[in-house]
Amino acid sequence: MNDIYPNHREVYLEAIDKALEKGLAAKEVVCSITTGFRDIPSIRTAPGLNPYHASVADIGYGFDSVRGTIMRIQQGESISLAKDMLVFELDTLRISEKQLNPNFELAITGAKPDNFYLIEQSRYLNRQIAESIKEAIRLGKAFLGPEWKIIRTRIQNIQAIPRL
Repeated sequence: MNDIYPNHREVYLEAIDKALEKGLAAKEVVCSITTGFRDIPSIRTAPGLNPYHASVADIGYGFDSVRGTIMRIQQGESISLAKDMLVFELDTLRISEKQLNPNFELAITGAKPDNFYLIEQSRYLNRQIAESIKEAIRLGKAFLGPEWKIIRTRIQNIQAIPRL
C-alpha cells in the first residue's frame, strides 16, 4: 500500500475504521440480546437461533479482522497483500451481513408478544450493523477504485472454501 499517497490512504483507512466502529457498538448490544434469547422459551429452540448467533459472531470477527489490518497498515507494517486482505475481509463481512437477517427472522418465528420490544430493538441494531458494513465497503471501493473488482475476482475462490 506504499504506492498510495499517505494522506489519501490515511483518510480512507480512518473512515473505514470509523464506519466499522459504529457497527461494532451495535454488534455488541445485538450479541448480548442474542445470548439473552436463549432464556426465552419461545425462542430458545427456534431453528434459526444458532445460525443467527453464528452470523453475529462472524460479523464480530470480521470487524476485528478489518480493524486489525487497518491498524497494521497505519503502524507501517509491510504487508505484501494488504489490499487483498482488506478486500477479502470487507467482502466477507458483506457475506456475513447477508446471512444475518434471514437467520434472525427464522430465530424469532413464534416469539411471544412480550418479546417484541427486544425483537424490534434487534432489528434496529441489525440495520445499523448492515449500514456500517455497506459504508465501509463503499469507502473501500472508493479507496481502491478499479483495483477493488480485480482483487475481489481474485479472492472469490478463497471465499468459497467453507468455514469449519
